[in-house]
Amino acid sequence: MKNYVLGKTVSNLSKFEHQIIYNLRKMTLSEIADLPDVTEGLENLIKNAANSCNTIDELISIVKSKRYTVTRLQRILVYCLLGITKKDMQNSKKATPYIRVLGFNEKGKELLSGIAHTNPKLDIVTSPRKFLDQSNNRILKSMLEKDIFATDVYTLGYDYDSCSNLDFTHPIIHI
Repeated sequence: MKNYVLGKTVSNLSKFEHQIIYNLRKMTLSEIADLPDVTEGLENLIKNAANSCNTIDELISIVKSKRYTVTRLQRILVYCLLGITKKDMQNSKKATPYIRVLGFNEKGKELLSGIAHTNPKLDIVTSPRKFLDQSNNRILKSMLEKDIFATDVYTLGYDYDSCSNLDFTHPIIHI
């Protein structure tokens, strides 16, 4: 509730509609086709809709159908906003994902310790800076960079105090 009162929540994609529509208008058809979940010529429908509307709701209502659900279109629009491609998705499937710790309590601390002991090859990220500096795994570093970028973009939707680099300036929450 505290973040809601402080204007630090994002309730829907409309907060980013100008950025998304801008991105779609500047992207080529092949770049749109390279977004995950875009298949069967959907890039043409998305491009045409982006060129003829001013809001996310309009864009979705133009493109949605039984084949292209609202949820699928929303995912595609998030991929567009964050610059996530089909290759990014393929690369992410080649690696064992990291565990990103944002906060924990005493029970969580015990669980993390047990997980780390049982699975020493599993990457547990408690400090993004440290992980980026020390990891040799190119795919995981790229995934974490996308994660950090997503946080930076998300804060653009705040009503107040939008700033970037929160992943580097805000410590893990210990309850």
